[in-house]
Amino acid sequence: VDATCHTTFPCPLIQKTTMRFASTVASLVLAAVPAAVSAEEVLGLHGSGTTNPSKCFWHIMEKLEEQIKIPTRLTYRAVGSGTGQKEFLGKVLDPEDPDSGFTEKAYNDFGAGDIPIPSADRDAYFAKGIEFVQLPFVLSAVTFFHNIPGVPASGDSQLQMTACLLARIFKRDITTWDHPDILAINPNLNVATDYPIFVGRRVKGSSSTYSITHY
Repeated sequence: VDATCHTTFPCPLIQKTTMRFASTVASLVLAAVPAAVSAEEVLGLHGSGTTNPSKCFWHIMEKLEEQIKIPTRLTYRAVGSGTGQKEFLGKVLDPEDPDSGFTEKAYNDFGAGDIPIPSADRDAYFAKGIEFVQLPFVLSAVTFFHNIPGVPASGDSQLQMTACLLARIFKRDITTWDHPDILAINPNLNVATDYPIFVGRRVKGSSSTYSITHY
């Protein structure tokens, strides 16, 4: 499977209570089948979370559905790390009673994301008897891109950048492409005077934002 998005480890979140019941995705499917599924029933296993490994999940699920002996329906919704984590922990308001607070009812069987569950949340759920494990399972990369007119993507004239310069750009300490510190490592960069840098980013709950911010 091509790895294309994040340098961090997306972690599937698997709960081990009677309602949310396994230590890995594979053991959840296999261990639950004999006790919970008859020949006429279809076993459902549903996850949600980061978009990063979605194609990996869909490929594995398709192959598993083709080969597994028990009728099984597997799904994964690529809704982002933050949403997948909230659905897994039940940090979603009840639409019929939004004033009652979080339901603490899982809306998926497993979640995946690059953002670890905070230790305070983990301790609070464990104290209630709701246990889960976080397992790193895929490694991929996140990157930055630009669209400066006339600047090639590769070769001697490609844009050179450092982690420090990137941080200063996102901090808005550097706001133009002809800043002296950028030109110092890009002597062939030919841009108009005070050519502005417009910064685009994903939302706060995105694992890409989380990974880049920590980087």
